[in-house]
Amino acid sequence: MSEAVLILHVSFAAAWFGHKLLIPKDVRTSVRHPESAALLVTRMSRAQRLGIASGLGTLATGLWLMHLSTGLTSASVETYAALAAVFAMFVVGGAVASPAWAKIRSAIEAEDTPGAMAGVSGFNKAQSLESLLWVFALVMMVIG
Repeated sequence: MSEAVLILHVSFAAAWFGHKLLIPKDVRTSVRHPESAALLVTRMSRAQRLGIASGLGTLATGLWLMHLSTGLTSASVETYAALAAVFAMFVVGGAVASPAWAKIRSAIEAEDTPGAMAGVSGFNKAQSLESLLWVFALVMMVIG
C-alpha cells in the first residue's frame, strides 16, 4: 500500500513542479503580442487547474505517507521542513502569484499590453520562489 501511495506522491509532485517550468518564459513572451496574450489566458487557466490539483494531491499523499510510515507526530524534522515548504508554496501561490496573474489577465482582457508586461516581473518572481520552495521540499524529503 505504501509503495502505491509513494508512486502517487512522486507523480503528483512531478506534475506540480513540471507544469510550471515553462510558465515564466511563456508569460514573459506572450504578453507582448495581443494575439498570443489572448491564448495565454487559456493556457494559464489549464496550468492553474493542474497546479492546484497536483499540489493538493502532493500534500494529501504526503500526509498519507506520513500516516502510513511514522505517523504524523513522529515524522523527521526534514519531513516537517518539507511540509512547511509545501504550505509556503500554497501561500505564495494564493497571496502573490494568483493576484499577480489576475492583474496580467485583466490587462490582457483590456488589451493593455504595457499593463500586462508591467505585471510579469512580480508574477515570475512568485513562480521562481515557488520553484525554490519545491526544490527545498524535495531535498528535505531525500535527506529525511
